[in-house]
Amino acid sequence: MDLERFKDMSIDELWDLHSVVDAILAARLIAKKGELEKRLGLLHKKSPVDRQSEH
Repeated sequence: MDLERFKDMSIDELWDLHSVVDAILAARLIAKKGELEKRLGLLHKKSPVDRQSEH
């Protein structure tokens, strides 16, 4: 993205852009976290942990 475009934007426009980017990134992080938690759950099912060694 051309940085000159940002120089021409008002504070309100920049804040709106920030809000949009923030929402997109938050949604991506939540989705990625869900994927990773699902994969972690599958790993736990495939390799059981010796519960006695945890105590």
